[in-house]
Amino acid sequence: MDLMMSAPSSKQTMVIAGAGPAGLSAGLWAARLGLRAMVLEAADEPGGQLRSYSLPVVDLPGFESDPAPALIATLTKQVAEVGIPVYLRSRAVRWNGAALTVEALSDPIKADWFFYAPGLRARVLGIPGEEWASQESISDAVRSPSGSVLIIGAGDRAVEGAFRLAEAGHQVTLLCRSDRLKARRAYRMRLRESGVTVKYHTRLVHLAASGKRRHAWLEGPQGAQEWEGDRVMIRIGMEPRVDPNLASVRGDLAYPRALRMSIIGDAALAVPDRSLVTAMASAMRAVKAVAVNLGEA
Repeated sequence: MDLMMSAPSSKQTMVIAGAGPAGLSAGLWAARLGLRAMVLEAADEPGGQLRSYSLPVVDLPGFESDPAPALIATLTKQVAEVGIPVYLRSRAVRWNGAALTVEALSDPIKADWFFYAPGLRARVLGIPGEEWASQESISDAVRSPSGSVLIIGAGDRAVEGAFRLAEAGHQVTLLCRSDRLKARRAYRMRLRESGVTVKYHTRLVHLAASGKRRHAWLEGPQGAQEWEGDRVMIRIGMEPRVDPNLASVRGDLAYPRALRMSIIGDAALAVPDRSLVTAMASAMRAVKAVAVNLGEA
């Protein structure tokens, strides 16, 4: 892996933006099909969303659970072994159907096809004071001194965060807008055993800060309530992390803004279908389809 100093002189068959599991898988399949390809990553290191994944990766059938960093290392090693270059700090900013403009490069990269693997980002509530919500990971919060934590959400990320923090000694309250949690059954059972307080039919309407303390105003079956504690963490789901010049988002899916371009990974998958396996499989399917379309397979 290296920094790209100038655009390659030869035309690429495929340029892939995003060095998460989907983008790296696309590189591996391009090499397997004998296609000229490169992977670009805007960040300082590969891995995508896996970089923030704190628990062992367990959704790869046939493999023992491994920490996310080990999986990232394996994928990048495999990509290097098949000769696909990965360029870091290389942000794709515009694709016109024939060439990709990359931030900090004077010349565009010419290619037959562009694969965009933007990954996901956390959804926001859009409420006053939301900037006071904690941006730290659950793993960082677990390692911090115990305190009172308010978590908003009902899915896997929210419930996992709630029971992990409670098991680490934090006093945790979980807000759920509906009458039930959407997290997987194993998570719900672990939550029940962890002593987390769950408030159903309750929503967060406003946040504020006073020094290091956080104040939250809630609305629920008992009317308006105020909560005070050490941190508020919003975990209400994920949405495609797209550059608006490259893709648009409708519902839960990202769509390309130009021809000869494919969205791959979680951003191309409906919420119930998102997993590590399906993200990598979406890359395989897209690369094979494009190879056939270009007459390269």
